[in-house]
Amino acid sequence: MRPLSDSILRASFVAAWLASAVLAIPQVVDRDDPPPNPPPALPPLQSPIATAEQVEINGGPNQTTPAPPAQGGEKPPIPITVQLFPSSPGVKTCRGSPFAEMVLPADASRQPAFTGRDGQCYDLADTGQCGIFAGNKADGCEARLFRGLRCTEFSNLAVFQEELRPVGGFFNSISIKCGVTPVEPKPLSLGNLGGKLQKPPGKGSTTAARALDAAMRAA
Repeated sequence: MRPLSDSILRASFVAAWLASAVLAIPQVVDRDDPPPNPPPALPPLQSPIATAEQVEINGGPNQTTPAPPAQGGEKPPIPITVQLFPSSPGVKTCRGSPFAEMVLPADASRQPAFTGRDGQCYDLADTGQCGIFAGNKADGCEARLFRGLRCTEFSNLAVFQEELRPVGGFFNSISIKCGVTPVEPKPLSLGNLGGKLQKPPGKGSTTAARALDAAMRAA
């Protein structure tokens, strides 16, 4: 019976070795295959900071108010949105994927949180290098970008526009203020100069003036 038991032991060792060799082989995966675990969701903007007292508060989810319908042939208002990117700006937009996105209420220009002297301050979870700030001219929204937390060390100013344009800089916090009255440049006033400006004489008038001057000198 001993030769039989030796054969069984050898077979067991061979089976165990084959199993370990199979487990040690690297698994080939396609680059397009999704990862085994879903990627983590993008972190939202951190809780807003009240700039008046500089104290963090727990803000609930952003609640948007439906925008009023457009009248006549006017364009419908667009949502007031913020997209922040960790990479530098490109030619027409920011590069990469946003690490923070935000939608402001449609009536932000009438809410005290966004119409205060310093606006609403937000600390970011990452350092931003580019942002896209979309909004309507009537909303009068602007964003101040700061290098430091709690909206310190001013870096740049971004105005919310209907046309999407990337705004660059290095910032770790932003302050959003709405209801800002745009400063329209006044038309140039000529004052008393308007009556003194005369149309230059034509070619025929110049020739006649020269002929008259020559006749007076000859006399």
